[in-house]
Amino acid sequence: MAAKLFGIMMINVQSIELSIVNLRTLRQVERVRSDVSLGEDIYDQHTIDYDSVEQAAQALSGFVQIMNDYGVKDYHLWGSWSLSSANNADYIQDQLLVRTGLKIDWLSSSQETYLRSVAVAVHFPRFKEMITKPTYLLGINSGSVGISHYDQRNFVYSRSLRLGPVRIAEVLEDLQSSVPNYVEVLDDYISSQIVDFGRFLPGRRDQPSNVVMLGVAPFATLFRQQQSKAGVEELSKADFQALYEDVLNASDQYLMDKYEVDEEDVRLIVPELLLINELLQLTNAEKIWLGNVTVLDGLIIQEAIKLGYKKYNFNDQIVTAAKNIADRYNVEPKHRDLVTKFSLHLFDQLKPLHHLGKRERLLLQVAAIVHDVGSYIDPHQHYLHSDYILQATELMGLTDTEKLMVALISRYHSAQTPSKDIRHFGHLQVEQRLLVSKLSAILRIADALDDGRKQKIDKISVSIRNPRVIITCFAHDDLFLENWVFAQKAEFFKEVFGLTPVIKLRGVR
Repeated sequence: MAAKLFGIMMINVQSIELSIVNLRTLRQVERVRSDVSLGEDIYDQHTIDYDSVEQAAQALSGFVQIMNDYGVKDYHLWGSWSLSSANNADYIQDQLLVRTGLKIDWLSSSQETYLRSVAVAVHFPRFKEMITKPTYLLGINSGSVGISHYDQRNFVYSRSLRLGPVRIAEVLEDLQSSVPNYVEVLDDYISSQIVDFGRFLPGRRDQPSNVVMLGVAPFATLFRQQQSKAGVEELSKADFQALYEDVLNASDQYLMDKYEVDEEDVRLIVPELLLINELLQLTNAEKIWLGNVTVLDGLIIQEAIKLGYKKYNFNDQIVTAAKNIADRYNVEPKHRDLVTKFSLHLFDQLKPLHHLGKRERLLLQVAAIVHDVGSYIDPHQHYLHSDYILQATELMGLTDTEKLMVALISRYHSAQTPSKDIRHFGHLQVEQRLLVSKLSAILRIADALDDGRKQKIDKISVSIRNPRVIITCFAHDDLFLENWVFAQKAEFFKEVFGLTPVIKLRGVR
C-alpha cells in the first residue's frame, strides 16, 4: 500500500514554499519554492503588495496541481507572522481564498520560534549533545529574530525581537543616500534595539555558548564559503570576525563575485551581518553552526504529532515558557504549583463532563501557571490585569487565539464570569467561548482550594455523583476560608456543567 502523503504550504514575506511529505517517516518526496514577494515594503508601508497577489495565486495553484499529481488529498496553508501583521492581511487572505480555494492560517511569532526549536530538536544531529552546554537557537527571518536558549539538556527560555534584515533595510532605506556613514548608523540602530532587548533576557550570559542559526538565507552563502575556507563544520568566533571584516565595507560587485550572493540579496547582507554580530555578542557565542531547517519543517513535525504518526512531546517547552512569565511577574510559586496540580487532576477526573482533549489540558495548565501575573500591577482586581498582560505577552507555542483564550481563562478565574461580561467575551466563536468557560470553571475551584495561600490541602480526589461533584480534600488544617470561597466560586462551575461541586474534608496525620 502506498504511503499516505500530506502537503504543507507556507507563505513568507519573500517566498512561498511547498513540502509533500510522508508523515509516518517524515521523508519529503517534494520540496518546491516560488520566489514571490508579497511583502515588498511591508515593514515600511505596513501593507502587503496587492500587485503580487496574482503571482501568489498562480504559485499556489501550481502547488495544488503538483499535489494532485502526487495524489495528495490532505494539505494545509500557513502564513508567516510578519505577513499577518500587515494592515491589509485580512483582505489578502480573502482574495487568495477566492482565487485558489486555500485559506491561510496565520502563525504567531511565538509559534514560529517554537516550530524552529522543534525542527532542530528532531533534525539537527548534534543537538542533544550540544545542549549539555549553553546553546542558543537564533531564528532570523525577514522581520524578526526568535531566540531559544538551552542548557544542561533543558529548554530555558524563548523570546522574539521584531528586528530582521528586511525590516531594517526598509525602515532605514531613506538614510542610505542621505548620510555618509550609513553602516555606522545601521550598527547604532541595531545595537540600540539589541541592548534594550537583552536587558530583559533571564539568566547569565557570561559563559561561552554554541549558537545554531536558522533561516539566514543571504548570510548562509557567506557562511558556507567561510566554512569551506576554514575546513570545519562550524565557525569559530575568529572565523566569523574575519568574514565580518571582509564583507562589511565591500562593494556589491565584490560580494556577488567572491561570495556568489544574488543581486537582489546584496542590500540585505550588511544589515543582516550587523544584526548577527550583535546577537553573537549578546549570546557570547564561541562556535556558530548553520541549521538547514525552517518553520516549514516544524510544521511538518507538528502535523505528524497531531495525526498520531509521531510521539514527540515538546509541551515541556511551552510549560517552561509559561513558568518564565510567572517568574517575571513574581507569581508565588507554591500557590501556582498547587493550583496547577489541582487543576490538572480535576481536568483528568472530569472528562465525562467536559469531553476535552490533550491540547485543552495544556491550555488549562498554562493558564493555571500564569493566572496571577496581574497581581504584579495590583492585587485588587488582579484578574483584569492578568488578562491584558497575557494578551500582550508571548506565550511560546500557542496560536494567537489560544493565547487569547489563556488570557480570558485567567480573567475569569476569580470574580467575573463570561456570561456577565459578554462584550469582552463575545467576539470568540461559540466553541471557543464554551472552552474558555469550562476551563475557567475548573481553574476557579482549583484556585479556591488554596485561597489562603497556605497549602493546607495536600491532595484531592474527585468523584461524580449526580447532581454533585464531590471533591475530597486531604488537609492538615481547617478549611473555613477555603469552604467559604469555594461555595462562591462553585456557582459558575454549576452554571457551566450543571452539577454542584462540594468539598468533603479528610484529615491528614
